[in-house]
Amino acid sequence: MSQVPFTTASSSTFIVLPMFVFMGLMLWYSGITTKLYAAARILFFWLPGNLAATTNIAGAGLGAISGSTVGSTYALGRIAIAEMLHYGYDKRLAVGSVLSAGTIGQLIPPSIMMVIFAGFAEVPVGPQLLAGTVPGILLTLAYVMTVVFIAVAKPTWVGKGHNQLRHETAEEAVELSRRQKVRTVLDAWPVPVLILVIFGGLGGGFLTVTECASVGAVGSALYCLAVQDGRRFFHSLLGAARGTLSAVGSVLILIIGAAILSRLLAVTGAAQWLSANMKQMSDNIILFFGLLILLYLMLGMFMDAIAMMLLTVPLIMPIVVAAGYDPMWFGVFLVLMAEISILTPPVGLLVFIGHRMAQDPEINIGHSVSLKDVFAGVLLFVPLALAVVILITIFPDLVTWLPQQAAR
Repeated sequence: MSQVPFTTASSSTFIVLPMFVFMGLMLWYSGITTKLYAAARILFFWLPGNLAATTNIAGAGLGAISGSTVGSTYALGRIAIAEMLHYGYDKRLAVGSVLSAGTIGQLIPPSIMMVIFAGFAEVPVGPQLLAGTVPGILLTLAYVMTVVFIAVAKPTWVGKGHNQLRHETAEEAVELSRRQKVRTVLDAWPVPVLILVIFGGLGGGFLTVTECASVGAVGSALYCLAVQDGRRFFHSLLGAARGTLSAVGSVLILIIGAAILSRLLAVTGAAQWLSANMKQMSDNIILFFGLLILLYLMLGMFMDAIAMMLLTVPLIMPIVVAAGYDPMWFGVFLVLMAEISILTPPVGLLVFIGHRMAQDPEINIGHSVSLKDVFAGVLLFVPLALAVVILITIFPDLVTWLPQQAAR
């Protein structure tokens, strides 16, 4: 108890946490979310269910600058839910697309949960961040495919004025191409620049993960200063600093608690007993991973994603590695399952956040959004998300390929 808190929290792996959190908060204060959503709407107006699909695509872009599920969900929800309800989208699809989009951010770098896993499992942070890229893209495509399927199968779910919306947006795109289309898209330039810095720096070996986080934090502050006056920037800076302290402090408390618990489990012999029993099941890969998926879905009903991850890593990772899977693969599998599990009933934590957000009159614009509606909405997106889990389990190279290329 006297040593673990300091030795755990002072790990060099966690240096990047406050910088990534600060970067996301500064960009959120700068209003980049609105610009990103507007740019995505212009570029993807042709997709069936374009507003819901745009929400998921914007969620992937927002994940590349935020790395926070709750932060991305709030940022998108305040814009997208009201927009979709205004055009007659079914409230289940409107809320479900926002909450599912929020889960993408923990896979696409920078990801807070990937950093925490890397520190707790003692694997390199940079490769672990890159490992989530391809699964993050696959998850985005899965969500967009879900929206397109619903739009084609049930046109009324995307509004009676759906064709009118596509026509209006197409006309808007043509009009903007003459005047402001390029400007609207280019207004979201911090997102591709930061993606280039992170992926180019890590993948090309030009920057360490700590240097990427430093550049991102300073760059986001400078961008915020450029688009705000001095007074607003000062308030944004204080807000981002307070948010960073709160977020990182709560995460470190969880990490310290998990480190103490893992030692307790080792001392009592509970960890060895559970590992021995699970190792017997690992001979049958299909049965083992089927039970593992069920385990995380059940844990996610009652636990926070980070707590669930920290509790299970010491017990399950040695078995997964012994079965021939890379530790980085397990990190991606675990983060993906944790994100899916916080959407599932009866106690999907993100669902309650989304329900509370949807009670704001400025967001629901007069529609009554019940908890049942929110659960029904998120369950639309779970099947294909689980299909992505199965896909990376059958083809683990989808996870490890990019880190291996970067290491060459």
